[in-house]
Amino acid sequence: MQPRSFQQYIPAALAMSVFAVYLSTICPTVYVGDSGEFTAAAFCLGIPHNSGYPLYSLLGKLFCFIPLGHIGFRLNLMSTFFAVLTVWLVYSLILKITSSQVSAFVGAFVLAFTPILWSQTVSAEIYTLHTFFVALLIRLLWWWDEKRTSCRLALFVFATGISFGNHMQTVMLAPAVLFIILSGDYKTLVSFKNFFFLSVLFVSALLLYLYLPIRTEAGAAIHWGDPNTLKRFLAHVTASAHRGGYVLTKGPLEYFYRTGEALYSIGTQFGVFLIFALLGWLKSASLRWRTFFVAVILFDLIYTVFLNIISLEITPFGLPTCIVMAILTGIGIAHILKATRRHALIGKMAHKTMRGAFCILPAILLTFNLGLCNQSHNYTAYEHALNIFRTVNSGSTLFLDGDNNLFPVTYGRIVERMREDVILYDRYDLFFKMPFPDNLNDVFCGRWKDLKPIVEKNIVEKAQHGVFLAAYNPFTFSMPYRYSLLPYGILYRVFEDKEFYDQKEVEDIWNHYSTESLQDSFERDMMTREVSAYFHFSLGKYLFMLGRPVQGLQHIESASRTGYNDAMIHSDIGVFLTDQGHFEEARLELEKALIHHEDLTGVYNNWGYYYYKLHDYNNAAIYYAKAIELDPQNCSYYNNLGLTLWDAGRKDEAALAFQKSLAIDSNQPKVESFLKRYGTDQQ
Repeated sequence: MQPRSFQQYIPAALAMSVFAVYLSTICPTVYVGDSGEFTAAAFCLGIPHNSGYPLYSLLGKLFCFIPLGHIGFRLNLMSTFFAVLTVWLVYSLILKITSSQVSAFVGAFVLAFTPILWSQTVSAEIYTLHTFFVALLIRLLWWWDEKRTSCRLALFVFATGISFGNHMQTVMLAPAVLFIILSGDYKTLVSFKNFFFLSVLFVSALLLYLYLPIRTEAGAAIHWGDPNTLKRFLAHVTASAHRGGYVLTKGPLEYFYRTGEALYSIGTQFGVFLIFALLGWLKSASLRWRTFFVAVILFDLIYTVFLNIISLEITPFGLPTCIVMAILTGIGIAHILKATRRHALIGKMAHKTMRGAFCILPAILLTFNLGLCNQSHNYTAYEHALNIFRTVNSGSTLFLDGDNNLFPVTYGRIVERMREDVILYDRYDLFFKMPFPDNLNDVFCGRWKDLKPIVEKNIVEKAQHGVFLAAYNPFTFSMPYRYSLLPYGILYRVFEDKEFYDQKEVEDIWNHYSTESLQDSFERDMMTREVSAYFHFSLGKYLFMLGRPVQGLQHIESASRTGYNDAMIHSDIGVFLTDQGHFEEARLELEKALIHHEDLTGVYNNWGYYYYKLHDYNNAAIYYAKAIELDPQNCSYYNNLGLTLWDAGRKDEAALAFQKSLAIDSNQPKVESFLKRYGTDQQ
């Protein structure tokens, strides 16, 4: 038996070991995706996207004061810190259940080195704080179940309320938690006195959300959703703006595939350890707790599959399931060790060998997943923000579209005060809000999507020092008549028809870009691949403009390889290569877009364009019609169909398509001019 003095250092050694591994793989600065938004929100005590995450912002502000590296690094460090606490809590619970140091050690390390958790320790995100609370609540619930005292239950309820201040997904634990409490001591909740007291504790913890209106009124630099009225507050906290598009919006077949994808993801996280987890579940002493573990996994799966549509590559679904699987893995290993110790045919040496073998198993996960999770050389988001600011002129106006453009720039401006001479507008009108046009009434009745093109055109016409657009899909930008949008480095720039495109100026911009992350070899996640792929794509287009198509194709092929499962980059490459007359290469890219698509409308539209350029007007019309069928309110698709039918000699049908487009958006001077010029204007 190990000396007590040595055993008491094991939890600290475990935590320090995990922390050291995580620290060696952490991103050194701001990360892609939501990381820039969360970092900036914590820095300025602002309000990120719904549900507002007040606890994250408050705790994040404390980490901003740590005198180490960039502010971006400090918020990444916060993710690492709470992941380590999660691992320690899982170790503590397994040890409590099994009294086995080895099984607790193995179960905790298995959780620590699963890619789904490890990948969240390298960047500023809310998920490791969420896993900390999931592990804490399970640990507290087990603690309550041992003696079932009111004080222990009160602490659990208060911690539950605090956890809602970080992530509303905590609600998915409710069925499993209520089952344990009601099956253990239902009188606790039946008693009005107890129920009232626990409700007051829970609501008191939820007062964290008063942070949202307080910081909005204080004028925080980021106040997403302006939640300083009751209506906007409830909309932001409950995520009502997104819920309609996320909940039960897919068909049965899509849900079937998503369920398989979610289950496969968990299977790949644990591999052979699934066997130990299953054994741990079967050998758990209590039927109540076996039911609890199943309920946590089941409702986590329901959240992943039916209550969200975000790609599993972007959002780390299944973290509560991973915590449960790690606990069960520890229980299963403890049972095996206990059985071998009691078996007469197995000697002490064999038993010790098995203990050693189990301790080595997590090292296999560490070895295999180190390269996958190591982001210590990832400067992608920071360099992207720098490159965007290096593209624009002093005093110019910059429109931002897409998370991977908006959030790194938000970090750069708010946290590091980059290029304060540049006017920023985000096309969501969330952070850097656009001015209301002077030529409109004080009150506009309608949706933002209807007002946005009017506002954008007004800004473009009044700008005096150049207008730039950071967007991966520039075709939705509203251009005034006699203005054009042309590639300009990694951005697009607005030109009046009379303006001169200075090729030398663009060449200087490319020469001053920061590209360290493009040259380093590290595993890129989907969001990082998007930034890298579009950099290569923009460079490839620029080389084509210089008359160097061979080099241009090399960079475009690199973009395709980098964004191998990104339908958008394949579609954009396909359209560009179609324009350049590289029809075979374009066809291959469009076929990849069909394989990896999440929205077929744009893919069908691009196939229509491909066939149009081949003068195959029949197939072009078929694909444009397919796009219209899926998105009948998109006037661009009607315009494309109309032009195709016109060139095919089907002028009456073409005029009808144009009229349908104008019925959707009457402010299309080019379409109106076309109809009048060719005598097809039908009233």
